Order: sequence, then structure tokens, then C-alpha cells
Amino acid sequence: MVRAYLLYSEAAARDSRNPSYRANRDALASIAKLLTKADVETADVSADISAAVKSAETAPQNAEAEPPVEPASERLWERDERLQPVPHIKADASKHDFDIRGDEKFLFEQVTAAYGVRAIWDTELSAQPSIRFQIAGVDFHAAMEALTVATNTFVFPITEHMVFFAPDTEAKRNELEPSILLTFPLPDSLDERDLIEAANAVRGVLGLRSVGWDSFSRTVLVRDHVSRARAARSLLESVLLPKAQLSIEVQFVTLDSDRSYQYGASLPTAFQLIDFGHIGAFKSILPTLSSPVSFVALGSGATLFGIGLTSASLFATYSNSFSQALYDATVSVQDGQTVNFHIGDKYPIPQSLYTGFQQSSASIYNPVGEITLEDLGLILKLTPRLNGDGDISLDVEASVKSLGTQTFNTVPAIAEREFKGSVMLRETQWAVIAGLDEKTVTIAKSGFPGLSRIPGLNWIFSETTRDTQISHTLLLIKPTITRLPMSEADGPEYFLGTSRGERVLL
Repeated sequence: MVRAYLLYSEAAARDSRNPSYRANRDALASIAKLLTKADVETADVSADISAAVKSAETAPQNAEAEPPVEPASERLWERDERLQPVPHIKADASKHDFDIRGDEKFLFEQVTAAYGVRAIWDTELSAQPSIRFQIAGVDFHAAMEALTVATNTFVFPITEHMVFFAPDTEAKRNELEPSILLTFPLPDSLDERDLIEAANAVRGVLGLRSVGWDSFSRTVLVRDHVSRARAARSLLESVLLPKAQLSIEVQFVTLDSDRSYQYGASLPTAFQLIDFGHIGAFKSILPTLSSPVSFVALGSGATLFGIGLTSASLFATYSNSFSQALYDATVSVQDGQTVNFHIGDKYPIPQSLYTGFQQSSASIYNPVGEITLEDLGLILKLTPRLNGDGDISLDVEASVKSLGTQTFNTVPAIAEREFKGSVMLRETQWAVIAGLDEKTVTIAKSGFPGLSRIPGLNWIFSETTRDTQISHTLLLIKPTITRLPMSEADGPEYFLGTSRGERVLL
């Protein structure tokens, strides 16, 4: 039984979120202590239990795998049978002077009786004779502070008119110090991730393990011994303060221009050949001519042929188009958090296609293709961090996605350009991010083969089309501090070392 209690205690210390370990440990606690005191085991099992639990509590924990914050309900924690309402001492409010000498028990009785309170003490308290206690003009709380220091004890209330004294040792603290449940609301600007980080830090300092989180009421629950729970709540409240808040203005500017040139000579590339050999043939050809045509005659008599010539023209055209798009948005974000922007459209990209035989009957299943919506346009991620000197550092990730020119099995490729970097700004300064530019030049020529490639003659025997498309993309970012990080003027102070917390737990 004692060995089972030892193992369950170690298991509960290592995995505090497992309710079975805690239930079995608590169920075996009383019988294990009775067997130890009855000397059933020849070895000092109590020391082994304390050493095992202590080593389990101080063992390094994996914060990601086993976070100290466990989902809890404030109502269920309040109904715990081990938690009772904290009694409040109703002592005499008058001040008294003391100049007495004796052992600890005598001092306890004399001092508490002066305020109308009864004192009891731990049976293992070793009396030290001839202790002089002298103090003047103190109330009940001040008298208890001085008395516990003089006797190296700690005191806590049992009823409204009774207090309990015990030696101020780590073993007695763990055994006798009352456990309490302290609650406080989590600020609206924080989330559970911030609570887990703060609880990890507090646990490393105080060895705290029993921290709960009620997501319904956004309440943090701290359940532990009185001194440790109070210190843990003070530390968590001082750490879980609203973070700094920034307002980020984002402007997305695009300057697009399209210039098109077309010049050259428009010459015919097809010629009509007509037989003018006799009068009858000439009369039959005239109705087919829709417009006046010049002919070049070749031959004579019955071998007279005509080659039709159309008019040629020299031309030159120029067109220029210009467009500008402006996207302006403002978003508020906390210090260290990431904000996402998407400027553009969603395009369906097939993931699986069915190209087999389609059943004509509606009752027969035909596979349906699967698609995903791909974000096209500008995708922006910003993570601001407020530095101590007032500077603001921005981690920027920008990407521009568009449909590519290639297709794979009717699925278009996605062309993507990315920018990753960081920039340091002062408040209300603009950051301009460039580099997302694009330029496309297209040149097309048509004309007579060979003649269109001869220098000088290519202006007459060819037609040239030049198209230039330029796209300038500018990203402008301006951060503004809307709320400074909140901090207490005087942070909580605690003594670490041989002191084990408050001596007077009233």
C-alpha cells in the first residue's frame, strides 16, 4: 500500500492533468501514513515518499507536451471537498504591551488570550524554555508577526476564535498549511497561449502546478497552499497585463502601363490570276470582280493573262494606356501577434478530375472532381514588435500570386513572387516595400520571307507590332502605437531562500 502511494504520488506529480493518478494518490494517503507511523515497514518509507515526490516535482517538464494549465470549471473546483471556507479571526482590536518569558506554548497562550483568541499547537512542537517576548503597542496581527519570528513557527486560523501554531519547516508546511483557491479574470486582450507562457515562468520560480483555466468565464484558477497560491496569483497578475497595441495602416498601390506600337507597310500577299485569252472568258469574269482592280497583263492573244494588284499602304499606330489601383486598410494588432491581409480573388484549382465515361442514368454515381480555392493577388503577413526605446520592428512576408502561362492536364500553374524581410520604424513613419515589379515586352513581325529581314527594305516589306506592359507594385506600411504596454508602478517583491512564505496566514 505504501509503495502504491509512492508510485501514484510520483505519477501525479509528473502528469498533473491525469485525474486517475490524483484520485488514487489521495485515496492511499491516509493508509500509507498510518502504516508508516505503525512501523509496519522497517525502512523509513516516509522519507522515500518525500524524496520521490520532491524529485518528481523538481524534474524538468516538457511545457509543450504537458502544459501546467489544465481546462477547469470554477464551479467544480469550488465544490472540492478538501476546500473549506476560510475562517476569519474575530480578535480584539485593542493594542497591548507584552514583556513575558517562557517556552513557546506559554507564549502562545498568553499572547492570544490577550486578544480573546485561543491557541493550539502541533504535537511535534519542541518547547524551548526561557524565551523572552517583549513588544509594545501592537494589534493582533502585529503580535502574531513578532511571535512567529521569535518562535520560528507559522500560524493560521482554524475557527473564528482559534489559531494553530506549527514549526516553520518545509515538511510541516506541506502537511499542515491550508490550501486555498484564488481566482482572477484574464484580460480580454490576452488568450490561453499567453496564460500558458506566464504559468511556465511562474512554475519555474515557485514550483507551481495547480493552475486552471475556465474558458467560459475567462477566469484563471490557482489552487495551492496559502503562501504559494498568493505569491503565484500576484506574479501571474503582474505578468498577465494587457500588451501594447498598434494600429497598422497598409496601402497597396499598383501603377500599370501598356504601350503598343504598330508600323510598316501593308502589302498584299495573295494575287488573282485571270485568263484574258478570249472575249467570252473576259465577260464571264467581270461579274466576279467586286471592286476595281488593276491588272498586269502578261502574254497576248489566246495566252493573255492578268495579275490583279490591290493597293498597298504605309501605316503607323501608337496606343498608351495607364491604370492605377489603391487599396487602403487599417487594422489593430497586439504586440507580437501576426495580422494577415489578402488583396485579390480566390481561384478554383482542381485537385482531382474524372475524365472517364459519364453514366447517363441519374441513379448511377459519377465521381465529382475536387477543387481548392487558391488565393490570388497580394498575401501579406505583418508581425509588429514594440521595442523599449520606442522603435517598432516589423516582420514582413509578402507574396503575389497569379495564374501562370503553363497548364498541366488543364490545371493552370501558379506564378508566385515573394518578399521576406524586416524593417525598423519610428511611430507614424512610412515603410515603402518595392521589388514586386513586372515588365513584359512582346514583339511580333509579319511580311515577305527574306525581304522582311533585309535592312532598309524591312520597313517596306514587313509589319511590326511592339507591346510593352509594365506593372509597378508598391506596398506602404505605417504603424501607430495606440496603447502602451501596461505595467505596475511597483512590482511584487518576494524573498527567496530559506524563507518559506508568510508566517501569519490570517
